[in-house]
Amino acid sequence: MSKMLGKTWGYDAFSRKHILNNFASSSDGNGDARAGAICASPSRKHPDYYYAWTRDSALVVLEVIAWLDNNKLDYMLKDELKQRLDDYVEFTRHLQGLKNLKYGLGEAKFHMDGTAFRAPWCNAQTDGPALRARAILAYTQHVIKQANGDTTRAHELFALVRTDLDYVTKVWMHLGNCDIWEESRGMHFYTLLAQKTALEEGARMAHTLDVDNSVAHVYERAAQEIAHKLPEFWDVDHGYIVATLNKTGGIQTKNSNLDAQVLLAALHHGTPKLLTSRAVAATVNRLVHVFDRLYVVNHVQRTKIDGQWVDVAAAVGRYPEDVYDGDGSRGGNPWSLLTSSVAEYHYRLAVHMGNGPLAQYLVQVGDTYMARVARHTDADHTMREQWDKSSGYGRGAVHLTWSYAAHTSASRWRNLAIASLD
Repeated sequence: MSKMLGKTWGYDAFSRKHILNNFASSSDGNGDARAGAICASPSRKHPDYYYAWTRDSALVVLEVIAWLDNNKLDYMLKDELKQRLDDYVEFTRHLQGLKNLKYGLGEAKFHMDGTAFRAPWCNAQTDGPALRARAILAYTQHVIKQANGDTTRAHELFALVRTDLDYVTKVWMHLGNCDIWEESRGMHFYTLLAQKTALEEGARMAHTLDVDNSVAHVYERAAQEIAHKLPEFWDVDHGYIVATLNKTGGIQTKNSNLDAQVLLAALHHGTPKLLTSRAVAATVNRLVHVFDRLYVVNHVQRTKIDGQWVDVAAAVGRYPEDVYDGDGSRGGNPWSLLTSSVAEYHYRLAVHMGNGPLAQYLVQVGDTYMARVARHTDADHTMREQWDKSSGYGRGAVHLTWSYAAHTSASRWRNLAIASLD
């Protein structure tokens, strides 16, 4: 099964192609998009996702940077990726310079031409600047490796990072910020972990570049303060990590506080210690158990890929009480990016375990989630945000950039896991 899935659902060019299609470049005719802007989806109605979300864009950039470490990647594609990353840097510089933004750097999204989105929205979303800082820090690391000791460009990039991280140090403790689903206000596990990790990475880069020690000290102190808050998210009574504490607004029906964004936090920002912890394992297990029973599509437990019947695991959604259906509020559905993320979780556990029967088992479990993604993805590999919980057909925004990025990320980790078994 592993070889079959690797052939069909490996590190495929289709997902990369559509990520880059949604990533405006100075070398292309961008139409109404400013170079460096990344749309959440090209869909402009039912739903309208044709905006550059700070969080989504940064996650995509982190994935694109990871491609640069692939020695099998074509040199021309690598040059194209570097150009797009430079465009993203300039787009960031432009956004940071916008004036009269009500929520400043915490604004969640922007028009693709780089102008401010002025309509009502769930703001501020303070994970966005932290993620953007992490994305530019990752690119800075790549630049340093290629620069033969010249740190001029690295210092230019770090100036942008400091703008975002200085903001994070001032707002991380605020209780009214919105979560990544743009529905709840309070203090969120995902947001805090994103901020802690960004601050730690920023402090390390400050030391690397011999920036004033006071900069690293401020970031390190804020990261330590956040670290003291994170254990509070473990709910002893429920036996899982909850998504939000100190709720101050937003939806009132999310009583379980069980949410797949906790898994995303561990994947995007967690240390190996957190990712392999019993707390995260308990949370993932509870999520899978709940969604396995909640969605009709999960009654189907086998599917055919390349003419071969294989097992499929549960399709996973955001949280049990979800009502958002991709273009309305008629009931939540499984999400492609979240099911790919559960696959990635198992592959990364396998990498941590190294060679052996347990690692092999974890790869096989991950493959059942990838098979679930395969079952509900269009035959031409077109990905949407969601799958209908009853029919299994795609719903919501088409060519969702995050869906493709989550898939390629899972595929990368699958390749690493299989390599560790050899």
